[in-house]
Amino acid sequence: MEQVMQAWVERWGALMKRLEQQGARVHPLEVQPPATEAELVEVEERIGIPIPSVFRTLLQQGTKEVGMYWSLPNAAMLPDELEYTPSGDFGWSLKQLDWPYFGGDEDDPDERRYLQFHTAGNGDALLIGLDDGAADPSVWYWSHEEGEFDLMAPSFTEYVERVTSLGCIGADCGQHRQFCSEGGLDLGCSTAQIWSTWLDVFLTLTLEQSAASLESLLAYASMHGAEEQAVKDAFARFDRTAVFDALQSRVEHAQQSDHKQAWSEVIVHVSAAEAADWARSLWHGNEAVPGWIRDYLTAHCLPEEEGLPLVIREVESEEADGSVHPYTALHRLRHFRSSAIISWMKPHVAFPIGGWDSLLAVSQPSAEELIVWLNGSDAERQTALHAVCHMMKQQIVPVTRIDAAEWEQVLSEWRDKEILRNNKRVFDEVISKLDDWHAS
Repeated sequence: MEQVMQAWVERWGALMKRLEQQGARVHPLEVQPPATEAELVEVEERIGIPIPSVFRTLLQQGTKEVGMYWSLPNAAMLPDELEYTPSGDFGWSLKQLDWPYFGGDEDDPDERRYLQFHTAGNGDALLIGLDDGAADPSVWYWSHEEGEFDLMAPSFTEYVERVTSLGCIGADCGQHRQFCSEGGLDLGCSTAQIWSTWLDVFLTLTLEQSAASLESLLAYASMHGAEEQAVKDAFARFDRTAVFDALQSRVEHAQQSDHKQAWSEVIVHVSAAEAADWARSLWHGNEAVPGWIRDYLTAHCLPEEEGLPLVIREVESEEADGSVHPYTALHRLRHFRSSAIISWMKPHVAFPIGGWDSLLAVSQPSAEELIVWLNGSDAERQTALHAVCHMMKQQIVPVTRIDAAEWEQVLSEWRDKEILRNNKRVFDEVISKLDDWHAS
């Protein structure tokens, strides 16, 4: 068992190192020392039964606790065949080994058929089955929302081997069910093979290797995006028309909306100029490209004086009474990040201000414009006040420096006139953070 455990630890360590090198978010691998006999006996006395022998040996000769967590970069596009994006959540703990609680009666017989060795991030449980009395017991998953049990593997060691082979995927049902068959996790099923192939490429493909061909570079961009300058430089070595044609095809043929968005972001980073005519054509209809993608490309690929009026015209025409819904305006105009939006939105602003405040915050306001809004109507003042809160939290500063003394005077005057306690609290919050905001 010591050799088996050593091999697993080496595989886990190598996996986590390669994930981190490829930009995944990784929590350091935790492998505790082996359990002492006294620690094992203490847990057995607490639960009232012997720990199944193979698991007990693993705890005593391997580790009493192991834990690992990882998640892929936001830019990573998974194969369409995968229903959920896998992430890492794997381990066990002697300290937490206990009878499960399934939320029913205290005398629920199911709660004495299993031992819980890990809790998934969604609150569900990974369990060791006790019914057959096997030395190396089966592993099960229990869903607290569904009240259902899934067989994960016929033995604990087989469970660890299968999960390790799948990249130590997460324990919740959205992670594992796409890789399961009747006998539990199935390394031979099509989705498991698709995932394993994708993961192997993700872990091994470097930018230097991918730069050898446009297809491999597109594969790299599908996993890492194209925000980094080195990726943009790699694309610049290929024919610009060929690059844009390939990216346009991927946007139009992507089956998932988030993939369409991700490929559109790559276009903006590496082919914005080449995409201008295509962005114009989208305003004449293209069923393969949804309106929100069209808005995004319009904001980034067309001159502002051309693109912004196109979107504003549609925003203003969506409501029959001529009013503008603030969240419609926010979602359709936020990509422009333009001060021109501020003067456009001012006559439309009214209570409730939700949506207007966020749009003001991302539209490059100057310190002077914000002061004007703070001294404006009640709706304008509350919009500006909450916009400043958003800006402070997101570390966004006005395009011109604020005069801290002037701001504190204006905010204090309006704070003293405010009747509602919650609104006073927001004024106080902004005033308390003025110095830090001014200095940033």
